[in-house]
Amino acid sequence: MVPALAILRPVPDLPGNALVVFVSDSHIGGDPGCDGFESPEELEALFRELAAHDGPVELVLAGDFFDFLQIGAVPEGENRASLTMARGEYLGLFAALKDFRSGEGKRVVYLPGNHDAEVWWNPDIQETLREAGMVDEFAYNYLASIEVGAGRRVVYCEHGNQLDPPNTVVDYSDMLDTPLGHHVVMDFTRRVAPYGEVSPGLDLSEIKMVYPLVAIPGWVAGRYYYDLLGKVTAYLLLPLLAAYALYRLATYLLLFPGGLPRVHEIFLDIGIFGVFTVALFAVFFLVVRHAVRRTVRAMSPDGTRQETQHPSPAEASRAKVREILAGGARAPMYPSLDPATIDVFVSGHTHLPSLDEVARPDGRRCVAVNSGCYLRQLQPVPPRLKGPPVFVSRFVLTHARVSAVGGALHVELWEQPKPARQSLGRVERLLSSGRRPPQPPEDAEALVRERSSL
Repeated sequence: MVPALAILRPVPDLPGNALVVFVSDSHIGGDPGCDGFESPEELEALFRELAAHDGPVELVLAGDFFDFLQIGAVPEGENRASLTMARGEYLGLFAALKDFRSGEGKRVVYLPGNHDAEVWWNPDIQETLREAGMVDEFAYNYLASIEVGAGRRVVYCEHGNQLDPPNTVVDYSDMLDTPLGHHVVMDFTRRVAPYGEVSPGLDLSEIKMVYPLVAIPGWVAGRYYYDLLGKVTAYLLLPLLAAYALYRLATYLLLFPGGLPRVHEIFLDIGIFGVFTVALFAVFFLVVRHAVRRTVRAMSPDGTRQETQHPSPAEASRAKVREILAGGARAPMYPSLDPATIDVFVSGHTHLPSLDEVARPDGRRCVAVNSGCYLRQLQPVPPRLKGPPVFVSRFVLTHARVSAVGGALHVELWEQPKPARQSLGRVERLLSSGRRPPQPPEDAEALVRERSSL
């Protein structure tokens, strides 16, 4: 249910020198061990850059800016927003957001997502953010027109969870409206993450970083598999081969105290034993690998291999946005809006940044852009020898910008490169060598990842 008030909000007519910036899915906040946001300095730098921009700027926090689902009990007199804003590591970030809003022509619009739906139904949170000087407007969606040459172009945004059935909120005004995804976070990941490292190589505090979430079974199985493989190799296979080599060498020394007339027999004997032993261990791990892969496949939503494929929910969301722009469906958070009038459709939610040009049936072009996220992800990489996926740590810090330049509407997907720490075992590093994405340098500057002009 979409309130009429949310639909009838005034549509701003932005001047041609306006810049519209969309940031989503930073997921700031959480109980100890549950907070997945690790880039306050980078987000603060973005806000300060936008504050210094010459001209009006519309900053749209396009859902899941906070992550209230990762916060349990709240002390009396506080709320989940005030608790998060008071944390020392975020003071600079929120100060930068306040400074941005205080500038001339600078506005902040807050859209609810599925992790911060409480922003909509809890008036205390809205009051907290307004009194802190950080938000101008709370809205279901963002709709604006920008002056481009002699005409105007329309930009529309909603978080995107309404395109994902397990995370669809029917009534944002109802605090009891909790979709399946809400319970996955509240009753599973938020309760599992605080356990931390339950065994070498398996740190449950990182479960919220696994991308996509449907890959969690593969992440767990893979970490156990490679940990077992590493331990057996280090503590059983190599010592066994070394012990046998020493044994055979000592035997020949005792039999031939005057020298080693048959050195080649020693190496031949040790080599045959080594090959046989390694082959035996290889058969064992092939059987284990097969069992692991079957288990992961059985626990996948579609029962297919997903080691290197994007998750079906993200691809389904992209397809639904393209369908809306082509006129085959309506925007979930603004069903009365004629999709034929939308030139740029911005969404988030999937944590998968993308920019697609869409051709309408009449030949006109429009753009669908996903603003991505501001998080570190554990992404699957196919290893050598067809083992379970190796999950590599990577920061995905992206946002979308829309502006009018030279008589055209420019849509850009920006990225802030940042190196991510890796917690891979020796076997994982060996088998994923040459297949892991390169890490950017520490001083890498923000760049335009993709661009489209209309």
